[in-house]
Amino acid sequence: MLPGFNAAAATAFRPNDGVFVMTDRLSCGPLEPLADPAVWRTRRLRFWESAPDLAAHEEPAELLGDTGALVAARRIVIWLGTSLDNQLSLAFMAALLRAIGAAPEEVDVIQFRGDHRGIEVLDLGMLDDQHFEAHPPPATLSAQDLEQLEGAWAAVTATEPDELVAAVESDLPALPCFKRGLRGLLLRYPEKASGVNAAELRLLRAVRREGARAARVIGEVLREFLDEARAGTGGLDLCGDVWLFHRILRLADPALPQPALEIAGSRAHYRDTTLRLTPFGERIIDGQANFVDANGIDDWVAGVHLQSQSKSKQDRVWFHDGGRLLRRSLGGG
Repeated sequence: MLPGFNAAAATAFRPNDGVFVMTDRLSCGPLEPLADPAVWRTRRLRFWESAPDLAAHEEPAELLGDTGALVAARRIVIWLGTSLDNQLSLAFMAALLRAIGAAPEEVDVIQFRGDHRGIEVLDLGMLDDQHFEAHPPPATLSAQDLEQLEGAWAAVTATEPDELVAAVESDLPALPCFKRGLRGLLLRYPEKASGVNAAELRLLRAVRREGARAARVIGEVLREFLDEARAGTGGLDLCGDVWLFHRILRLADPALPQPALEIAGSRAHYRDTTLRLTPFGERIIDGQANFVDANGIDDWVAGVHLQSQSKSKQDRVWFHDGGRLLRRSLGGG
């Protein structure tokens, strides 16, 4: 099983090897418990089709490979980098095996953690064929490991974040990279001070620093994430250009009472887009304004639907604050 697909990975397998490819970026958009893979795929495709700039998803039919190969398999090998998306794929796989009734005799994980230079391997696309040929030895997942991963998937897809926080704080000694990756999901929540999430705040700062071209801004933020991950000083969230542009459009929505950005040019392809900070966006960067307080929120972090002014008349808003998630009403402390 491969999260994502690249040419180098393909050379690592014999022609008769069955390859199950998972190309969905699970850290983006709503997630739900996995009962029916066909329903799952349909709903995830619906999300991606609603997102802008689908250049990274030119073959959306490949979000989920042929599960029949998994049912028939006696041994399954899961190849992973350390990124949030790769680690979520590990939990997803445990839940998928349960959903389709697969019972392989052995489930192994080949976990790339660093290349020959010691650089963090976030995603398999960072590797060439020589890396795959000299891969780390596989580690066999026990029944307890798979059960813990299923529990982690349930936590990720829960409608409130308490279970996710508990999973991040739990003891998973056999899965050293999993908790590190999962912590990145907490950073997808809006920050308590600014009301934007960690990546969005980086985007706003990059607009101020780098100028108006959206492609340059997105590239700079991606470079920051990679540099910090390689240095071991940052998270493991390799969010991707598509998702970052999706967040830019959210920050620049002209229907908002207080947009943080203004867009000129294309709203479909970031290469033809220019950006400008609004005065409100400047205030967010300077710690003088909160995006959610001014505009409300309607957003997803995995299974949690963040909503203000919801139909239930009850705000469902959690903020990230130094590794904790805090729930508060809009305008509250």
